[in-house]
This record gives sequence, C-alpha cells and structure tokens, in this order.
Amino acid sequence: MKPDRFIPAPPVSPGDVLRKYIFSNEGITQDSLAAAMQVSRFSINQIVNGKRSVTAEMALKLARVTSTTAELWLNLQLDVDLYRAKLKLSEHLNDLPILRPPKTDAELFSYATEADHSE
Repeated sequence: MKPDRFIPAPPVSPGDVLRKYIFSNEGITQDSLAAAMQVSRFSINQIVNGKRSVTAEMALKLARVTSTTAELWLNLQLDVDLYRAKLKLSEHLNDLPILRPPKTDAELFSYATEADHSE
C-alpha cells in the first residue's frame, strides 16, 4: 500500500543539536548556556523546544559560546522553516502559475558569463 503523498522526516533542528551534542556530551546546561550568551534561560528553553527561531544575533552568540559557526545555526533554522512552510503550503503550491520558465545550465552559465563581461 502506497501513501497518498510522501512526507519527509523533519530536519534536525537547532534544539535537537543543542540537546544531543551540546548539553549531553559537554555537560553544559540551559542555565550555563544562557548565562554565557547573556540571554534568558527562557529564550534558550524555547529554542530547545522548537518554540522560538534562531535569529542571526542568536546564531552569532551560539557560535561564539559553542565554538561552532553562525551559519550552522542559521542553516539548521532555515531547514526547519522550509520544512514547515512546505507542509503548510503543499496543497496550494502547485496551483500557483509559473511566470518564468526554468533555465538550462547552459543558459544560466552563459548569462552569468555575459553579465560578468558587460561591466
């Protein structure tokens, strides 16, 4: 029996990474992370529980105190946001008209080359 539609597994969230790799392996607590980042424990708890998104500012702070990168935290958040949006809009996205047809690789690369030489 085939399902009506394929629903991918949810992506790894910033909260998942904090729980699995930062808190459990490093002995860091939500309290100590919040204190190091100079934010409230409530803010950290909401990120851990997926109730608050990681902003650019929060990503910079997380990166600093965990010796990671801001891009790591923002990309995790981006994956979660896109996943949620796709689930929400899945029924209606295909109803939207396509205004610009897709370009082939040759068209994309020739356009980029022409734009680079036109300056």
